[in-house]
Amino acid sequence: MLGQNFLIDSNISKKIVSLAEIQKGEKILEIGPGRGALTELLVSKGNLQAIEKDKWLSVVLKQKFKDNAEIIEGDILTWEVPPVDVIVANLPYSISSPILFRLFNYDWNRAILMFQEEFANRLVAKPGSKIYGRLSVMANHYVDTKKLFKVSKTAFQPQPKIHSQVVKLVRREPDYVLDDFNTFEKVVRSIFTHRRKKIRNCIKLSFPDIDVQKLNYMDLRAEILQPSEIAELSNSIFALKLE
Repeated sequence: MLGQNFLIDSNISKKIVSLAEIQKGEKILEIGPGRGALTELLVSKGNLQAIEKDKWLSVVLKQKFKDNAEIIEGDILTWEVPPVDVIVANLPYSISSPILFRLFNYDWNRAILMFQEEFANRLVAKPGSKIYGRLSVMANHYVDTKKLFKVSKTAFQPQPKIHSQVVKLVRREPDYVLDDFNTFEKVVRSIFTHRRKKIRNCIKLSFPDIDVQKLNYMDLRAEILQPSEIAELSNSIFALKLE
């Protein structure tokens, strides 16, 4: 069953669904329902679709919820996600990042997602933090993030080695304008891959043809820059590339 850790604490399931604040008529997507701990609470809340990769679990879920939900056997990393209002999921630790960033390509309003605690901490980290980095900045481009509560490893079967964290994500537009998204991604990757270097040296490595004397923030390090300042730097680099 694809190495899944199944949520077995019903109080945690109830808390997650409650915090989703699902309104009547909203479209809900559950990713990786597993044995249906969240599914059985979500079916009464709205129009539910649930996508499960494991074939055997999909069969069981279809039998159990055939009259209340659309159960899809498929891979969230390849499935075309339809427009939904809310996403609820206990994401597999090993592929949390690719799932999350794939979801950013689709239309939804908010999500209540459970992650490995360390991943969640990096996701919500702010400038000035030692764990503020590429994940924090790129997620901030798409959503506001807020940690909701910690989940003990004892809430799962089999029990993982680490604790989890439930996070709320709300879609919104960034508070800056980008001239070129690919340049922004490259800048973010560059300055956080070499986070102990001054930004000047990072930009020289990744953009050797750019005159860093024409750029701001060159004597700073990435961990103190706001996302909007990184966007400003990206736009300046893109403009110089066009000269």
